[in-house]
Amino acid sequence: MQKNIFFIVPLIIVLYSCAGALISRDARIEFEQGLALFDQGRYEEAVPRFQKASVLGPRYTEAYVYLGRSYLNLGKWAEAIAPLRTAYRLAPEETRKEAVNFLLDALIGGALSEFKKENYTSSTSYLKEALGVDPLSDTARNELVKSLIALGGKLVSEGRSSEAVTAFSEAVEIAPKNLDAYLGLARAFLKTGDYASAMHIVNDAVKKIATSDVERAAFWDLVREN
Repeated sequence: MQKNIFFIVPLIIVLYSCAGALISRDARIEFEQGLALFDQGRYEEAVPRFQKASVLGPRYTEAYVYLGRSYLNLGKWAEAIAPLRTAYRLAPEETRKEAVNFLLDALIGGALSEFKKENYTSSTSYLKEALGVDPLSDTARNELVKSLIALGGKLVSEGRSSEAVTAFSEAVEIAPKNLDAYLGLARAFLKTGDYASAMHIVNDAVKKIATSDVERAAFWDLVREN
């Protein structure tokens, strides 16, 4: 029995150390060819190599990482997100940081691209995912607040004020000292006819957030206009 134990333990060690060998030879060949193109800055040509490597090796984390990185270098944010999501999911905890960084780049880049097109719902969705990946990302948080405020403003202009209340409320929750978020929330409540909630927001903002007469006047002007 003791001899069997001495045999099994080193066998387990060998199996773990050779886990990389589970990637097929064909997948490795495709990856190496893609990597050579990537290192030369030929990202467009590298993409199909990394794609094929990921098909041949569905758990080939590096293939997904470099496929995503190729798309990032081409400025194709949306295309980069899917493979980098997979890389993030496959990567072991101790080496996940690399995948996290690239996935954040893709999600924030995708969000900014959507924001420029005034696709605020998509932008907000990407940024929420980015915060889920890295809750400490100040960039993701700041951009999410900006996107939620823009989304709320668009919803108000479309007569969807109740939905706008939700967007502005989220912005206030994330950034409790953001004046634009409070102004937007107060305006949205006024548009729904909920004057009590609007006045609560205005009074709260005037007392706790507005630091100048100009800022305080902005809230009272909003009330007078509505």
